[in-house]
Amino acid sequence: MLGLLLWLAVGCLGEEDVINLKLIDSEGKLVSISWNPIKEDVAVVSKRYAQALYEEAPGCEVRQGDESCAAMEIEARLRLRKAEMAVEAKKNGTKFQAKHFLPFQGRKMRLPFQEEAAAIALYSGHDASIAVGINGRIQCVLELERLFGQRYYQPPSDPEQARKEWLQALEIVRDFCECEGGECPIRFKHGIIVDSGGNTGGQLRDLVMMHFTVEDWHFVDHQTAHASMGMYASPFRSALVVAYDADFMAFVASHGKLEPVARLDYNLGTTYIVLATFLPEVSGVDEELFGEMCEWGGDGPLFPAIKLDWAGKLMGYAATGKARPEVRETIRQLFESSGAMPKMSPENLLTHGEFKTELPRLFKERILGTACESLDGQRDLAASIQEEFENFSFDVITSLVDFVGSQNIDGVVLTGGCALNVLTNQKVHDSFTVPTDPTQKVDWQSGKKPLEVYVPPSPNDSGLTLGGIWAITPPPVQQSLQYLGFRLWDGENLAKAVHAWGARRLSELGGVDYLAELLAGGPAWLRDRKTSEDRPIIALVRGRQEFGPRALGHRSLLAVPDSNAMRLRMNRLKSRQWYRPVAPMIAEEALEEVFGRVVKSTAMTMAPAVKEDMLEKFPALAHLDGTARHQSVSRADEPWVHSLLLAVGRWIGLPALINTSFNTKGRPITNTIEECLGMLSSLPDLDYVVIEDWLFHKPASASTN
Repeated sequence: MLGLLLWLAVGCLGEEDVINLKLIDSEGKLVSISWNPIKEDVAVVSKRYAQALYEEAPGCEVRQGDESCAAMEIEARLRLRKAEMAVEAKKNGTKFQAKHFLPFQGRKMRLPFQEEAAAIALYSGHDASIAVGINGRIQCVLELERLFGQRYYQPPSDPEQARKEWLQALEIVRDFCECEGGECPIRFKHGIIVDSGGNTGGQLRDLVMMHFTVEDWHFVDHQTAHASMGMYASPFRSALVVAYDADFMAFVASHGKLEPVARLDYNLGTTYIVLATFLPEVSGVDEELFGEMCEWGGDGPLFPAIKLDWAGKLMGYAATGKARPEVRETIRQLFESSGAMPKMSPENLLTHGEFKTELPRLFKERILGTACESLDGQRDLAASIQEEFENFSFDVITSLVDFVGSQNIDGVVLTGGCALNVLTNQKVHDSFTVPTDPTQKVDWQSGKKPLEVYVPPSPNDSGLTLGGIWAITPPPVQQSLQYLGFRLWDGENLAKAVHAWGARRLSELGGVDYLAELLAGGPAWLRDRKTSEDRPIIALVRGRQEFGPRALGHRSLLAVPDSNAMRLRMNRLKSRQWYRPVAPMIAEEALEEVFGRVVKSTAMTMAPAVKEDMLEKFPALAHLDGTARHQSVSRADEPWVHSLLLAVGRWIGLPALINTSFNTKGRPITNTIEECLGMLSSLPDLDYVVIEDWLFHKPASASTN
């Protein structure tokens, strides 16, 4: 068995863009390793050297003669050095092209089928879902979390339980999916499995065939599904499509074709969530464990399992602090080297033997050190993480636009889980779109042109089955996607609930005008209220559920935005942290009044800054940083909600409401009458629930003053 490898020095990029490493093996032999990031995949290079030179690398418990761990060690070192050089170039203002692009190793994508056909798609990773399409038009998407009441639902590891739950989900799709023009198909031309990294494809096919008939089966790559969903949902004829989460790929879409152009060496999604570990107000890490983290010496695991919901919390928490330049620099190094991190245990990159590079030392001093110094330090760390994520993502996306040429595309599409970061989306949008200031000039001579930016309603993994269908049978025209979910699971019990609760028919009371009067604290509320609050919070449950992670007026909690107290009440109702944002829904006619410009965002994918005068009048519109992750609503988007907003505007002077999802802590958005009315009974801050056309009032026995 060979001893430890001794890493001596690293070279720098030469004229041919080669990264060089020098090491001494256990026999005292000097070995040089070279890698050209532009031309070669780092994994291929590392494996080649490992096969030739090593039996074992430091920090690995493997059998003698196993080369895979040595390859991992070499790969990590090469990537770390590339990251260091990229950060150095950023500091010096020089160009470091090698940091961005790797040759694409995947197969060429075949053209989608153009035939008219029905398709069913399944995805079995976290945010698992089933989708049905006919002739490229999506009929329904079942997000399994909504059925089983488990956020980010992933099928259980127990095979028998997983089989049982998949069969239940398929039965729901068979019995409750609503299709245009009549009955939904039970015979499909195409069955589609979207890659989840597991070996469940054969099992899923067998389960589907127990309820449906499928002629042809297809497997669609994860990032291809993200890209297909984003591209075909967009208004563009040609676009750069960036799909990034725990992977990072770029595509160019043109003339109905989607071609991969680059695979980038980044895992930004996992790295962002991992960094939230060191923020107790975000991760919930207890005092004892946090103390152990602060004593970490680089020789063992650093944190427990990460949770997907930390990402959204971190984005909101970032508004509580101020970014520190030296911390941002180290975070940039982490992002640069993120491709080397095992997806679920990235501390391994930093604990691989003794500290051999600058990154682990700087990580301990600047990231852990900042978090452990004080609560203010933790908040500044959060701001630093978010600001660097925005800047790093923007730099890479800008380089990709330069790579494909802005003159060759109509727009930029952002998709994948990282596209849920609305602050980054807004930065990219504002940098690429046509200037809103008419005095600002665009340099048309440079070959660059303004580009529109689009983010689909569900860029995260819950949109993968939709993308899987479109990868095989693309839509004939752009389709509205906001409300592709299912109606209430227990909708047949509505009449019984109406009778038991004495609910009143909203349309007979005055419809949206009456509801607006209640929300604004008008005479209807003053006659009806059973609490001391001057405005109510009303839950709205109508029609089909929203598709994707945002509530868009079909499963929403609504209130007027004219006080910070209402924002705090909303968070208290949902048992959420004080720093969590609530999002406004705004009639499209008022966008310029609120933001000073028109930023359409029908699915809460952007977050522009709110005008100062609007913040004074309606402080609950914006988050702590003055931005608003808004839903813009036109009559074409959702006529009933649009009419409600206009009615509210007649009372408060602005057609806007604050809106957050109707669910309790730790559960997905509700979809049962039983749960809706249970929350009305048990949550003191919830005053009414509207279910379809029925207004349910909190019972007097459940009211508090």
